[in-house]
Amino acid sequence: MRVPSWLHKLELVIGVVLGVGATLIMFMNAALRYLFNDSIIWGEEAVRIMFVAAMFLAITMSFARDEHVGFDALAKQSRLGDLIRTVGFAVSLIAVGAITAWYGWIYNGLTGSTPLPSTDLPTGVLLVPGVLAGALWVPIGIYHLITGLRRTLGPAPDAGNRS
Repeated sequence: MRVPSWLHKLELVIGVVLGVGATLIMFMNAALRYLFNDSIIWGEEAVRIMFVAAMFLAITMSFARDEHVGFDALAKQSRLGDLIRTVGFAVSLIAVGAITAWYGWIYNGLTGSTPLPSTDLPTGVLLVPGVLAGALWVPIGIYHLITGLRRTLGPAPDAGNRS
């Protein structure tokens, strides 16, 4: 899947904002703690929220670009290996996405309005990124399954070049 350049730039901007924001909050919290024996009460919770959002963003964008932990170097040596990798990845992504979205939605409905201890934000701010990411993983998996099957089951790349 070719990710549009504007979406890649948006991913980078959001990632930088979340990363720099979390780093600044952590640094300020540590400095306050050790220099003034005080701390930002909501700091650790805010960093946790930023981390969760950044990780689900990064994972989802990686899936969209077909970048994942796997045995690509070995699988792409043969058409059968590529087929197994493609189908395994796509089906896993669809299943995990559906489970994450469905049960995340249910769990968010049960506990999402419970306030977090220091920020008083609803627990849903930690759960919604996972629900949204899971919902996106399903169509991404379907796309990879269709395009991967077309690529691996279609004619061999050198089939038309033989003399």
